[in-house]
Amino acid sequence: RKRGPAPGSGREEGPGAGRGAFRDAGRGGGDFRRDLRRGGRDTRFEDSSEPTVEGILHVHRDGFGFVHPVSGEGENIFLPPQEAQRALDNDRVLVEVAGRPGRFEGRLLRVINRRRELAVGTYVEQGRHSVVNPTDTSLPGPIRVPATQMARDGDLVKVRLGVGADLLEPGQGLFGEVAGSLGRPGEPSAEVLGSAFSQGFSDEFPPEVMDEADAFAVRVTEEEATGENRRDLRPLPLITIDGEDARDFDDAVYAEPLANGWRLVVAIADVSHYVRERSALDVEALNRATSVYLPDRVLPMLPERLSNGICSLRPDEDRLCMVADMTFDHQGTRRSSELYPAVMRSVARCTYNEVQDVLDGKDVPHRNAFKPQFEQLMALARALMGMRKARGAIDFDVPEHKVVLGPDGLPLRMEKRERRDSHRLIEECMLAANEAVATYFQDEGLPTVYRFHGEPDPEKLAAFSILAEAYGFHLNVDDGVSSKELDAFISQLHGHPEQRALNQLLLRSMMQAVYTATRVGHYGLAAENYLHFTSPIRRYPDLLVHRILKGVWARKGKKPSEAQMEREEERLEGMAQQCSERERAAMTVEREVVSFYAALLMKDRVGEEFDATVAGIAEFGFFVELDTEHVEGLVKAETLGPGAKLDKRVHSLVYSNGRRVRVGQKLRVRLLSASTVSRKIDFEALQFEGESPLARTAAARPTSRRREYVNEAPPRFGGKAGRPGREDREVARGAGRKPWEKPAAARTPTEEAAPWDAGAEETPFGVKTWEPPTPEDVASEEAAALAGFDPAPVPETTSKPRPRGRFSREGRREEAPPAPARPGSRFLRARTEDAAPPVERAPVERAPKAEPAAPTKGKRRLFRPAEPVRPEPDATPDFTEPPEVKAPREDFTPPGPAAFGDRFDEDAAPAASPHPGFDRIRALAAQRGLLSEGPAPKRGSTAKKVRKSATAPGSRAKAAKKSPAAKKAGGKKKGAGTKSGRGAPGKRKR
Repeated sequence: RKRGPAPGSGREEGPGAGRGAFRDAGRGGGDFRRDLRRGGRDTRFEDSSEPTVEGILHVHRDGFGFVHPVSGEGENIFLPPQEAQRALDNDRVLVEVAGRPGRFEGRLLRVINRRRELAVGTYVEQGRHSVVNPTDTSLPGPIRVPATQMARDGDLVKVRLGVGADLLEPGQGLFGEVAGSLGRPGEPSAEVLGSAFSQGFSDEFPPEVMDEADAFAVRVTEEEATGENRRDLRPLPLITIDGEDARDFDDAVYAEPLANGWRLVVAIADVSHYVRERSALDVEALNRATSVYLPDRVLPMLPERLSNGICSLRPDEDRLCMVADMTFDHQGTRRSSELYPAVMRSVARCTYNEVQDVLDGKDVPHRNAFKPQFEQLMALARALMGMRKARGAIDFDVPEHKVVLGPDGLPLRMEKRERRDSHRLIEECMLAANEAVATYFQDEGLPTVYRFHGEPDPEKLAAFSILAEAYGFHLNVDDGVSSKELDAFISQLHGHPEQRALNQLLLRSMMQAVYTATRVGHYGLAAENYLHFTSPIRRYPDLLVHRILKGVWARKGKKPSEAQMEREEERLEGMAQQCSERERAAMTVEREVVSFYAALLMKDRVGEEFDATVAGIAEFGFFVELDTEHVEGLVKAETLGPGAKLDKRVHSLVYSNGRRVRVGQKLRVRLLSASTVSRKIDFEALQFEGESPLARTAAARPTSRRREYVNEAPPRFGGKAGRPGREDREVARGAGRKPWEKPAAARTPTEEAAPWDAGAEETPFGVKTWEPPTPEDVASEEAAALAGFDPAPVPETTSKPRPRGRFSREGRREEAPPAPARPGSRFLRARTEDAAPPVERAPVERAPKAEPAAPTKGKRRLFRPAEPVRPEPDATPDFTEPPEVKAPREDFTPPGPAAFGDRFDEDAAPAASPHPGFDRIRALAAQRGLLSEGPAPKRGSTAKKVRKSATAPGSRAKAAKKSPAAKKAGGKKKGAGTKSGRGAPGKRKR
C-alpha cells in the first residue's frame, strides 16, 4: 500500500494527524465490501463516530484507489479495489475513515460531484448493442452503448456516460452513448482529447451554457460603458502583450514616469459583468475552474463567444474592465493603489517577440512608435524586480518546453520556452496588481480567496542540503531557511551543469501553492499578501475576486457581520479547494499531452544516438534529457549491470561494481523505444563523459531475439546478469560454436539444422518453440545413452529450473518425441571415443494373462522388463538417479498380451513405449528388484505366492491361444469387452 506523506510535510503528527481534513457527517449507506483475509465481518466502521473526509478519488489501474483531501491537509485515504470500483476516477467523494495515521482506510459514503461525463475508447460493433473499450485503465470497461452510424468499427470515439451521481454496484459496469468519432487509434487529436476527458475536462459546453453565452451582444453598449460608476480610460494608450498564438487577451498595461517614480495602470477584463453568480455559465466555469492550454488546442473555461469575444481586450474595441491603478517610487516600492471599474480601448495587440525586438534596438515598423512606452514599462519592471529580490523572492528560472507542430498536426520539434525581458515585464506588472488587491482585502478585513504558498518541508530541505553538499554547495538549514537565504543559494548554482537538476530537486522540497480563504502569505514571492486578480478569462479564482470586489463596492463601505463573514469564508474555502484540485488536474493533462507528443516525435528515431544529461534519479533507473531535442526519457537501472541501489542521501544510483550515477552527469545514449500508448521513452547508456564506452548488457537488448539476430540461430544466454553468456565463455576458451549455433549458411551438409530452427510451429495444442539444450540436458542424455536407456528428460522438480531443449507450449509442457539419431545429432556427439559402447538391451517378455481383469482404482503399472545387461564399472557414467520408484501393489494385475489382440507376435522385439521415459523407469525398477521375473499373479493373490519365469516356454503361447469360448466368456465381464469397460480389445488407448 502507498504510505502517507513523509513526516513534517506541513501535516500534523501524532494520533490526531490529519484530523483537520475531517468533518463530522452522518453515516452513509452501502456496505463495506472488503475481502477480509481471516474471515469474519469488518467492524471498523460500525462506530458512527468515525470521522469523514471529502476528497478527490484517484483510481489506480490495478483497481485500488486513494482519496486526496480537498483541503490539502491530512493523509491520503486508501480504498481497496471493492470500494474504489464503486466510483469513477477524479470523482469528488465523501468517505468514512478508519485506521491509524499512516494506514488510513476508507469506505465510500456518496459521490459529491461526478467529474467525468465523457470518456474515450475503441468502438466495437456487436449488433444492436455495441461496446466501447475505454483507453483509460481506471475506468471499468467495456462501456455499453447503442449501435450508431457516427463511427466505424475500431474507431476511437467520444462517449457521453449515462451514470448518475450514485455509487456503482459491483459488476454494474458503465453505459452511455457515442457522442462522436475522433478518428483511428493513434491519431494525435484522439489521444489529446482522451487525456483531457480522463481528468474531467471537455471540449464542449452544455446547451444551457451556450444559450446564455449566445445571448450577449458582440459590442459594449454606451449604457454598459457608463454604468456601475465606471471610469472612462479609452483615451489612455493601453496595450496588450501576449504570445503569438494567444486568442484571449485579459490584461492591458500602461506606464508613465512621475517626478518620484512611475504610475502603473493594469486593466483586466471584467468577466464578472457577464458571468453572473449561480448562472449556468458560472456553474460550468466553477466546474472547470481553469482553461487547459495544449499544443494543438485550448479547452477554455468559458465559451469562445466570451473568452475570445466580448471579454477579450481586442485592439480598437471598447471593453469593460477592472483596474488596479498604482504608483511606485524609483526603488519599486508601492506608494499608493486604487481599484475601480472602467471602460477601455486597447491601442495595440503586441507580442513578446515584437516588444523584445524593439527593446533590443531592432527595427519593427508597426511597433517602433510604442518604443517609449516599452522602455517605461521595462524600467519599472527592473525596479520591481530589484525590490522583490531585496525582499527575498525566489527566482528558480526553471526552463519550460513547448511542442512545435507542423501543418499536419504532427510534432516537428521540442523547443525550450525562453524567458526574455518582455516576459518579465508583464510578469512584474501582474505581480504588482495581485499584491495590491490582496493588500486591500487584508487591510479591510474582508474574506476573499488568496494564493497561499507555505514554507518548505524542513526534513525535505535538510535532505536537499546534504545532496547539495555532495555537489560542493552549502545550504545551512539548522535554524530554518528564509526565502532570501534560499534565493542566495540558487544564485550560486547559476552557470553550473547541475543547475537545472538541483533546481528541480529543490522545487520538490517546496510546498505546492494552493487557493485558500483562511491562510495568507506567499513564501516563494516573499509577499505577506497575495492573490490572483489578473486572469479571470482562464482562472475562476480571479473571477471570484472580481465578484467579491464588486460586492464590497455595492455595500458602499458597510461591513458584514461576523456571522456573515464566517459563512462567506466557509463558502469561499470550498470554492478554493475546488479550484486547487482542478488546477492540478489541468497540469496533469498538459504533462501527459507533452509526453505523448515527445514519444510521437521520437518513435521513428529508434536506434539513433544523442548527447544527454542526467536529470533525475529513481530506484528503477535514471532520467535523462537530450541536450538538443529537449526530450526526457528513462535509462533502466539493470541496463548498466546488477546491484543498483538508490542512495537517497546524495540522490544517486550506486552499483555493486562501484559505479555511481548522479544528476548533472553528461553521457551518450541510444534510443531503445518510444511508445505513444504508454507515453514512455527508454534509452540505453553508451558512454559517460570522460569514461570508456559501456558494454552492452542483455537487459538493453531488444526483447525479441528473432528480430535482433536475423541471420543466425539465437544465442545462448546464461549466467548471472553482468557475466558473459555461455557462448562468450566458450569462445574465450577457444571452443567454436556448436553446429546448431552456426548460421544456416555455414553448416555442413551433415550438420542438419534442427527441424524447428525456422521458428514457431503451429500445432493443435498451441505454438511450439525450439530452444537450445542446456548442459544439464546434455549430461543427462549422455548418461542415459551410455547406460543403455532411451534418451529421456530428468523429472522436473520444484527446486530445479526448468530445463531447456524441450518443446514449450503456452500453458503446458510436453516431452520431445523420440527420433532416430542422425548425423550431427547431439546424442551421437555426446558419446566420446573413450566411453564404453552402448549395450543392447535384452528383449522384454510380457507376462501371460489368464483372463481379463476388471479395472482397479489403483495406478496402472508398467510391464516388467527383463534386467538389462549393465556396463562395466569403468564405463558407467556419473549421473544422478531419478527419485525412487515405488513397488507395485500386490493386488494389481497388469494387462496381459491378450489386450493387444492379434497384433502380438511372440518372436517380435518389444514394442517401443508410448513415452520415451518408460523404458528408463522400467530398467531402473528392475535394477532395484522392484519388479521380478515371472507371470503376473492372479487377482487376489500376492506377488510372493507365485514366482514363474516370464521367459518360460509356452507362457505367451497359452495366453495367445486362448479358446474362443474363454474369449467370449471373458468379453462379457465388465472391463473386458463391454462398451463401458476400459479393457475392450482393440480399443485400448495407448
